[in-house]
Amino acid sequence: MIKTLLKHLLLDFLILIVLLIASAVLPFISFCLIRDPVGGQIFFWVSPWTCAVWTVFVSVMVGSRFWLGRDHVLAWRAARGGYLISSLKTTGLMFLALFASYACEFAVILSLPRSTTSLRLLVLAAYAPAGIAVLWSAARG
Repeated sequence: MIKTLLKHLLLDFLILIVLLIASAVLPFISFCLIRDPVGGQIFFWVSPWTCAVWTVFVSVMVGSRFWLGRDHVLAWRAARGGYLISSLKTTGLMFLALFASYACEFAVILSLPRSTTSLRLLVLAAYAPAGIAVLWSAARG
């Protein structure tokens, strides 16, 4: 039983590492990926997941204003309802960003004819929810 549990934890850890690496790399190589049909498919299906990771990261970091210190972060968390409620809100925001990223990608693909401009807009649309989360978190603080 412990061996099975450790195997599942290791697998979950490896998935986390792959997702974090993809989240760090994909926004920068996306303009190269979308030139190729296979790369475009990879970008289309993976970018919303990396957008969700970036949304969690930037909304918490910008919203809590962690650079002001631990006391400010704790006050921010308490104002959001404590640790559990704050985590639930962040998780909800993550899933909202995931679905919004897919919706933005579908909107670009279905509304614009394929061109180099539309491919660049696809990249911007895929990560638009993360940008909106930055602005929203900065405004709400």
